[in-house]
Amino acid sequence: MSEQHLQQTLSAIDISKAQLENLSRQQEMVQSSLEEHLRAKESVEQIAKAEENEEILVPVGAGVFLHARVGNHKTGIANAGASVMMEKGMQDIAKMLDSRIEELRNAIKELDVQGEKIGNAIEQLSADAQQQYIELQKPARPAGKSK
Repeated sequence: MSEQHLQQTLSAIDISKAQLENLSRQQEMVQSSLEEHLRAKESVEQIAKAEENEEILVPVGAGVFLHARVGNHKTGIANAGASVMMEKGMQDIAKMLDSRIEELRNAIKELDVQGEKIGNAIEQLSADAQQQYIELQKPARPAGKSK
């Protein structure tokens, strides 16, 4: 066991901790996107059920809701990808949101798995580093003597 090997192990721990922090930020962003999609789906469903000219509350974000009257409640405009907006039926928009919600939930699960793997690796590396440190603290045996 060498001090250099211990330093390499400690560096690997630092790198793994940075990866875990990055993963945590990714999880927060995906969770935020999931919540946004769930709110959008709720709004689409609320508007689809409403009658024309019915007053509803529309969430605009940050816990703010505005009073609005329903006009066309049969179609809406949604991002179809690559910043292309398309008019779609409310059921199609709800299905699109369901698909995206499922993808986001799967992404969260995958990030959780990755986080657990990195956490386990950090635990193992920490145990290895502790053992290496103990070995380095043992007095060196005099040359020429063996057990």
